[in-house]
Amino acid sequence: MNVKLRVLSVGALFFLGQTAFAQKTTKDSDSNETKIEEVVVTGYQKKKTDEITQAQAVVGGDEIRRNSPTTSIGNAIQGRASGVFVQSTNGQPGAAATIQVRGVGGVGGSSEPTYVVNGMYMTARQFSAINPADVESISILKDAAATAQYGARGANGVVVVTTKSGKAGKTHYSFDTKFGFAERLKDNNYTMMNSRELMSFQNQLGYLGFKPRSQQEMDRLAAYDHNWQKDLLKPSTIQSYLFSAQGGSKESTFYYSLGYDSDNGIIRDIDGLKRYTGNFGFTNKLSEKLNVGINLGVQYQVTQNFRDRNNTQNPFGAMYKYAPYEPVYNPDGSYNQTMRAGSNVVEQIRNYRLEDQRLRIPATLFAEYKIIDGLKFKTNFNGLFDWFMGTQWLKKGSNLDLTTNKVPTGALNKNTFYGFNYTWNNSINYKKSYGSHNFDFLGFIEYNDNFNETTNGGAYGLKSPVLNVPSITTPSERNTFTGIKTRNTLFSLAGLLSYDYAGKYLATGSLRRDASSRFGANNQSGVFWSVSGAWNIAKEDFMKGGFINDLKLRGSYGTTGNDGTLPDYYNVTNISYGLYGSNAALYPGTFAQSSYIIGNENLKWESNAITNLGVDFTMMNRRIRGSVEVYKNKRKDFVQLVPLDKQEGSYFQYINAGDMSQKGLEVELSADIIKKKDFQWNLHANISFQKSNLDKLADGQTERNLGDTYLKVGEPSYLFYNVRFAGVDPNNGNALYYDKAGNITNVYSASDAVPITGKSPIPKSFGGFGTTLQYKALDFSADFTFKLGGYTYNNMYAAAVDPTLAVAGRNMAQSAANVWQNPGDTNVFQKVDSNGMRDSDQWIEKNDYLRLRSLTLGYTFDKEFLGEGSPINKLRAYVQGQNLFTVTKFHGEPEVSVGSGESTALFVPGSYNLYTYPTVRTIIVGMQLEF
Repeated sequence: MNVKLRVLSVGALFFLGQTAFAQKTTKDSDSNETKIEEVVVTGYQKKKTDEITQAQAVVGGDEIRRNSPTTSIGNAIQGRASGVFVQSTNGQPGAAATIQVRGVGGVGGSSEPTYVVNGMYMTARQFSAINPADVESISILKDAAATAQYGARGANGVVVVTTKSGKAGKTHYSFDTKFGFAERLKDNNYTMMNSRELMSFQNQLGYLGFKPRSQQEMDRLAAYDHNWQKDLLKPSTIQSYLFSAQGGSKESTFYYSLGYDSDNGIIRDIDGLKRYTGNFGFTNKLSEKLNVGINLGVQYQVTQNFRDRNNTQNPFGAMYKYAPYEPVYNPDGSYNQTMRAGSNVVEQIRNYRLEDQRLRIPATLFAEYKIIDGLKFKTNFNGLFDWFMGTQWLKKGSNLDLTTNKVPTGALNKNTFYGFNYTWNNSINYKKSYGSHNFDFLGFIEYNDNFNETTNGGAYGLKSPVLNVPSITTPSERNTFTGIKTRNTLFSLAGLLSYDYAGKYLATGSLRRDASSRFGANNQSGVFWSVSGAWNIAKEDFMKGGFINDLKLRGSYGTTGNDGTLPDYYNVTNISYGLYGSNAALYPGTFAQSSYIIGNENLKWESNAITNLGVDFTMMNRRIRGSVEVYKNKRKDFVQLVPLDKQEGSYFQYINAGDMSQKGLEVELSADIIKKKDFQWNLHANISFQKSNLDKLADGQTERNLGDTYLKVGEPSYLFYNVRFAGVDPNNGNALYYDKAGNITNVYSASDAVPITGKSPIPKSFGGFGTTLQYKALDFSADFTFKLGGYTYNNMYAAAVDPTLAVAGRNMAQSAANVWQNPGDTNVFQKVDSNGMRDSDQWIEKNDYLRLRSLTLGYTFDKEFLGEGSPINKLRAYVQGQNLFTVTKFHGEPEVSVGSGESTALFVPGSYNLYTYPTVRTIIVGMQLEF
């Protein structure tokens, strides 16, 4: 949104749906409200709000800056836009958010939208590194009228980010700073046992082979009682600073900023994230016809990490698994390595160091030439250089080194990546009016090229265990190197035409042809199009003078594509192989990979046909504003990697696996309850309902089991596949299950697994609501988010109540003691044999939640208070909190997106949990100065 809005103490800025409004007060009226024109970015174009015929949501940069303590730009839009489902991937500093626009995109592939920043295509990770304070606006494009202009990239929606730019006028300086802390959220609805609780429970498990401890032994071990969470975690420290300047003249404008963010994370001995950002934008009007500009950014960040996998290297797994009577250190100060649930994770964190460095340099160059009145030519070049260095250093002689290599060896691995992504767009834009008839045509040619190269270097048999700066030149017994180089291209031709009559009747159309290197040689080109129309009813004479100020009906239909599901080169035959063969004993650090990809030269485009109907309205002098959308998507030929049984071994192929449909309803509403000069109170809310259906599978199949994903025609696009749990027999405590025919039995058989209809990780509805108040210089805001109707397979809770794991020496949830003991016991866990708690839908839990996402209280000192001689024009001090409380029946964290980052590749975020970086509660105090 390329309009700078200065919000004084007598005004407020709010955004709703696809329209931006400003409200101000005067001496004569408390409700004199003016609609701001030309503030909406619709993709390749900017339009007045009255000209919009498409479905999109807008979140303003000021809203992000004022109300979001998070340093992740993706998490900052959670709950603020209908149809846009946002979850934290995990709580790790700098982690990218998981964003879905109108549900899951396809089956078995990526559901991520396309990210476009100042015309530049980015990945989710690249997008997440943008400093939120540099953002002017975020537009989320949802229907075909909005996304078809992006053709092959538009099937999962498009997130368009516009960063701040210069503005003619006096130079305006600002300085923002934040300081605070974060801590892990407590588990919802269960608590882990202390030493005496665990030992007492273990003593009851003699029937599982546990040898009861004597009271003397229990007293001795209880003396070591401690909380592993406190040993492994700490409150994180958060700092953020941003200095910016904005200004210019009629001929040239500029914007620049310098920022620093730090969040050392909640794991002891690991320094989470340090990020440095810089941004410089400059435009110059060289003549009455020629305008040029440049935008250059720099983002550098360093993160220290841990092994996010489901094993003993994961501190978030260890704090649940380790018994509280097992100490961190032995009496002599050495590390205790006798944990029955794994080796000492404190020692591993200190002796297995992981660090990532990332440098990104995005650059935009443009020139715009006015050929004649109404006709302009523009050339726009966007380039993004992305460099990454990951270091993994296993110290020689450490416990993990001795465990994996048997003798002191040590290892150093350096993984480097660099890529250059550029887009060159050349366009012609013609605008002409004939009386009340207005035309706007944009045609362009666009070429996108992505080049990536990865180099992996490893050193084994390190000569020294105490090297402070490990590098590839470290003296070692053997060095190994591998590498990968990939490239993909997309060539596009497109035209966009808009027409309106007197601002009342509007029609738009778009046509785009894409040629992608990612598809088979026989199907590399695709054509995508859209048509849409709108009627500004409020501009009709018969609507004048009523309580309705704005009323617009919209409709659209079109097609978009998706080449993001397919990795590079899987449209041609290729195989995977291991380094130096597959003998890890002879070649430590290598691995065997027995999965082979069979190329498919007939692979076709995955397309999405979208129908959308919408209405936007304002009433009561625009004090009530809202929008309603209904849509239906027909996704055809979705791409999926499936196993082949034609050959021996593990063979897979990407195919066009089937068709699916989605439909939904989205509602947004905002109301100014009080709107006085010194007192404003606003309430706002949005809710989205969504439903998906698998319409067809390839090769005439009606069902397909892909392990974590089960497909069944006529059902939602994702189903769990499990044995059904029938409860606990109150007479003997046995677990009861349903067989395939639906009969109850006490005999468990994995062959009785069936698709669990009615339970899907895809929520049926989600949204957010909140309030903002401003009394004179005091401001307050609260925002809640929620989701309803989704399910998660709760691995963490299942393990925390399984008595066989207590016998093995791991800690338990206190609720594990609520096991069947006497005939007639109900609402208890079943008695188990040595097989433990069995895999069934007993552990599939509804993950509904309501969360106070953010709370802000601020006070603004204006020029009147600071004095005319003060160099500061405005100073705002505030305190913010995030994730302050959660209401849920789920055992654990309901806002789960991934299980363990290295152990799972989830198609649907939230389908099951493991032990990843948990969600955190954040408290921040900050200050914003303008001078």
